[in-house]
Amino acid sequence: MFHLSVVTAERTIYEGDIEMLVATTPNGEIGILTNHHPLVTKIAPGGMKLTHPDKTEEVLFVSGGYLEVNNNKAIMLADTVTNIEDLQVEEAKAAKERALELLKTAKDDVDRENLEAELRMQMAKERLADIAQYKKRNSN
Repeated sequence: MFHLSVVTAERTIYEGDIEMLVATTPNGEIGILTNHHPLVTKIAPGGMKLTHPDKTEEVLFVSGGYLEVNNNKAIMLADTVTNIEDLQVEEAKAAKERALELLKTAKDDVDRENLEAELRMQMAKERLADIAQYKKRNSN
């Protein structure tokens, strides 16, 4: 086990011991277990899976941030964190469509990069909202 703190500017989202953390980085997913080597990495928009000591799993959506791992302690400084059950598929789809439309009229490279980042975030939200909806339908 190792200790995880997930913090946003507003509050501490999670504080406790976990068996495993899987998070999305700009280069793909990364898994963190006990005794992981020291690491500092950027977190990209996507899912974050926590495996608790009782082997239950919790999946959260992280819009981005940074993760530091050292001496069996991990600290994630996140922009925003949302439980995937709270994500709405329709909202994410609509936001994705808005970003796609705005991308067509991007004024410059900076505008285009910002809109592409927004599009990636909304696509990740939509995917996780779909997963939560599927789990909810099939748990009954």
